[in-house]
Amino acid sequence: MAKLVSMVPLLKAAERRSQENPGNGSSIGAFNVNFYAQAEGILEGLRRAGAPGIIQASRGANKFQGGASKIQDMVLRAMSSLKMDNYPVCLHLDHGTPETCVDCINSGFSSVMVDMSEEPLERNIAVTAEIVKIAHKKGVSVEGEYGGLGGVEEDVEQQAVYSNPLLVPYFFAETGADALAVTYGTSHGPNKFGPEVNLDHVLRIEVVEKSYRGLVAYGLNEKCFLVGHGSSTIPKDIVAEINANGGKLKDARGVPLEKIIAGRNAGIRKFNIDTDLRLGITAEFRKYLYKDNPDIVKKCEPLRLAKDVFDGKIAAKDKDGKPVDPGKLTDPRSYLDPIDREILRKDYRGTEMEELMTRVKNRVAAHVEMLVTQVFNCAGLADAVKA
Repeated sequence: MAKLVSMVPLLKAAERRSQENPGNGSSIGAFNVNFYAQAEGILEGLRRAGAPGIIQASRGANKFQGGASKIQDMVLRAMSSLKMDNYPVCLHLDHGTPETCVDCINSGFSSVMVDMSEEPLERNIAVTAEIVKIAHKKGVSVEGEYGGLGGVEEDVEQQAVYSNPLLVPYFFAETGADALAVTYGTSHGPNKFGPEVNLDHVLRIEVVEKSYRGLVAYGLNEKCFLVGHGSSTIPKDIVAEINANGGKLKDARGVPLEKIIAGRNAGIRKFNIDTDLRLGITAEFRKYLYKDNPDIVKKCEPLRLAKDVFDGKIAAKDKDGKPVDPGKLTDPRSYLDPIDREILRKDYRGTEMEELMTRVKNRVAAHVEMLVTQVFNCAGLADAVKA
């Protein structure tokens, strides 16, 4: 039976590789999941590269699939299907509230993030410390957030507030947290930066450098780890592919690969990737339904429903139930919403969705493999993880 591990041994392995290779750091990729083929794609990408990894489910993903326990079961089944029962994989709650953290701890997640970054620092610390007490009793790791990331993530929308590096060791010392998302200029979503934004001014790698140096100074760097949120790269070729098949995405711009590498070398040990996978999945759906196999909707009811959302026959809505222009859809939950969730949690093989879902799996796997190999520098690190 498949088993999950906390994020700590994964991040520790990345930190030790970083120490062994000064100037060429290593980080672990954390990839968001919403349905079975996506989970298989993430796992397959990790396996191809021999990289450990973190699969994340947001509060929205848990709600979409009917509960944290169903996400956990789905991920474990995907691991077993790919014969990765003993592979170093962590299942993490992304941007949780205190209540959802407790639910995920009790539902078999091996890691949680409690996001109290909108609260005053002392309350943030107090609540994070309370979740740490609950989680650590069950061997579950905890990530906090200090500062405030710009953009939109689940039901959090805010302007960026840069972290104060001097307070990072203090946050760890007071909370006992295992990881901390620091704010250095990244943001959520596909439109992270306007076309005229000077990224050298916005992305302040020095925040990461100073925060990491503080951890080293206090001897905390092998048990306390920095996290970079909003790190999707938003590949232009995927955006073009979406737009060539009915999409209307404009000004989509992500974090350049060289900036992620700079953050990795500065001390970030976990990078969150969500939007890249959403875009790749959306590109596959659009290309398959509009170009490669438009007649599939005549014999596959679930895919007909998905195409009806793209066509505007079924109203497209975002995670909050607000209307979305079908041409601007990037969140798979919007166009998968009319489909029975049980179908989306099951193995797709032998069904009329097999061809498309296999393509989705392979698209996700290829991007994960590229990132962990070329950007995060954690290929081959799975064997170094000591759970």
